[in-house]
Amino acid sequence: MRLVLLVLLLGACAAPGEGLPESTTQTLVTRSPSASSAPTGSSAAIAWRRIPDIPTARSEVAATAFRGEVYVIGGFGGGRVVEIFDGQRWRRGPDLPLEVDHAMAASVSDTADAGAGVYVFGGNAPAPIARGFRLAPDATAWREIAAMPGPRSQAAAVARGTQVYVVGGYDGQRLVAPTYAYEANADRWRQVAPIPTPRDHLAAAMITGRICAVGGRRLSLTTNLASLECYDPGADRWETLPDAPTARGGVGAAAVGDRIVFVGGERPDGTYKEVELYDPATRAWSRLPDLPTPRHGIGVVAVGRTVYVMSGGPTPGGSQTPISEALDLPAQ
Repeated sequence: MRLVLLVLLLGACAAPGEGLPESTTQTLVTRSPSASSAPTGSSAAIAWRRIPDIPTARSEVAATAFRGEVYVIGGFGGGRVVEIFDGQRWRRGPDLPLEVDHAMAASVSDTADAGAGVYVFGGNAPAPIARGFRLAPDATAWREIAAMPGPRSQAAAVARGTQVYVVGGYDGQRLVAPTYAYEANADRWRQVAPIPTPRDHLAAAMITGRICAVGGRRLSLTTNLASLECYDPGADRWETLPDAPTARGGVGAAAVGDRIVFVGGERPDGTYKEVELYDPATRAWSRLPDLPTPRHGIGVVAVGRTVYVMSGGPTPGGSQTPISEALDLPAQ
């Protein structure tokens, strides 16, 4: 990949209409409701490792990678905070212009002409907004960009070349079906084919040149989904693929090669430890080692073959932990 790396984001906290959760840092690990089989033998040779804690414990963050570094942006517990992990240590990035949670982030690589950099779209401030911001390479401040056609939070954003696609989400009144496409070099938006299964608190990643949305829910922790649907920009259409083994919202996902790693989530009685992998070559899901610290509202990003899971909530609803973990996958 050209480090046009994704993120996901998104995760779940309070259902729309509820008050903002109290920002309290907790480091407990909760019981994970199991909905898929145990890790397969092929995953036994790999294991999660603990990496340095994020300086600001948060949940409902946006996350992406740029130039091989992980950006964790906003969220409950630090709505303007931007922190950057270089693989060894954390540093503070330029603060966002406003406090936001449940935002969406993506990055456009340096190979782009005028549009390279890190992007943040929408989110709750405190209601869903349409505003977006760009942090250009080596810039010390965010610049506002063209607003989305409508307000949106709790969605997912994925970059493909200089195009960024925003899928799913919530507009403050209902689930959002239209897919928005942003042209970074021109700073303009257009609307493309709607997602077949509208949902919020989903995750997305790009594999085989397609934008794939996975998991999410219908505005409630009790309506988690396992749907996997992929958008083909060339054909302007969506395809339904095999459901994930575990239905869940408040999730994250990242692409490693042409495989999707699907992580985290919440339901009323716990958070999810399950980590699942989708391989388009076989059109099948498999189980990876469980996440040591189950949580939701996480930042999930891949850099090369390493999947990072940053911060998040260890219990359903309003909680934050600074714990961050990484999984190094073998080559395909």
